[in-house]
Amino acid sequence: MPTRPRLTGALALVVLLALAAPVVASSGDRHPSFKLCTSLCEVKRCEPHHPPLPWHLRALLWTCADDCAYVCGHRLTDEADAGREAYHQFFGKWAFHRVWGIQEPMSVVFSLGNLAVNYRGLLNVTEYVRDDNGLHPWLVVAALVQINTWFWSTIFHSRDLPLTEKLDYFSAMTTVAFMLLYAVVRIFGLQTPKSRSPYCFKVTAGFAVMVLSHFIYVSSFAHFPYGYHVGVAMVLGLVSNALWIMWTLSFYIRIPPITLGGRVLTWPYPYPPRNPQLTARPSQANTPSVLVVLTMLAMSLEILDFAPLRRTLDAHSLWHLATIPLGEMWWRFLIKDANDLQVAQGGGRLPLSSNSGVKQATN
Repeated sequence: MPTRPRLTGALALVVLLALAAPVVASSGDRHPSFKLCTSLCEVKRCEPHHPPLPWHLRALLWTCADDCAYVCGHRLTDEADAGREAYHQFFGKWAFHRVWGIQEPMSVVFSLGNLAVNYRGLLNVTEYVRDDNGLHPWLVVAALVQINTWFWSTIFHSRDLPLTEKLDYFSAMTTVAFMLLYAVVRIFGLQTPKSRSPYCFKVTAGFAVMVLSHFIYVSSFAHFPYGYHVGVAMVLGLVSNALWIMWTLSFYIRIPPITLGGRVLTWPYPYPPRNPQLTARPSQANTPSVLVVLTMLAMSLEILDFAPLRRTLDAHSLWHLATIPLGEMWWRFLIKDANDLQVAQGGGRLPLSSNSGVKQATN
């Protein structure tokens, strides 16, 4: 099976922007000892007259050959623990201790943690963002998209199969694209709590066509183009990050207008009609930029890509752990921002500079 490349630099430090071609094997599965071990194992255990695998492995679609690769990968890793061999990855993964057939238990646990955070984000949106706020449905969809992503991340880390891998990758791409769309819609005022631009539908449809076309294109290859797919996700994520950083900067400096096609385009006020240079900055002015930096730092964990501690906890799972509090903070910002924008447009009672939390912000 093709290697599932690590999202080194964690989709953040432009490591994968080179769009490198996928690798078809790792050092472990090319190792002569591993090849010999799996061949002998399959001869001894995979004939039709031999006992089947335990039911919990078969329930997660483990085959006898998969189980042999698992056993032999750990035997070679035992040699590494004894100092007689280097640590190796096998088919793009380290040797993890499985639990009840689950391949990467800690990544599964942390993916479920992220799913819970986004589910709570959904509940908070429905409870604390008023129905008459035009950003309310956008935030509901954002929560549902991310819940779907972390659901498939949980499934994929439970069992790495071609189908679960694609669902994980496609769901993650959908989240990245939608959060960029939300940044565009929110920052450029295509949708506000009280109005909608005629361009909103066109921009949304353009994003939908772009993502669908990407999925069709990458699915047309005999071997999934991992580097290209991740590179596209990287570009979308970096643009989204840049937009939120510019949003923060607009509170401190006047961003100069640009001329495009004979039209002068100016950077919109964060909370129109208030001029950010002439009014007090809201408490969350710096929040998205801080979260972008923290997310980048958390993603950089994957640069380490170390062999898992006790064959359980690796850099990738730690990245999933870090996104739990970051997700919580993002939801607090998005909800408060939607409410404060409604206040700025005359649709609420709290002052824009309130330091109140999510619950108080909507009283």
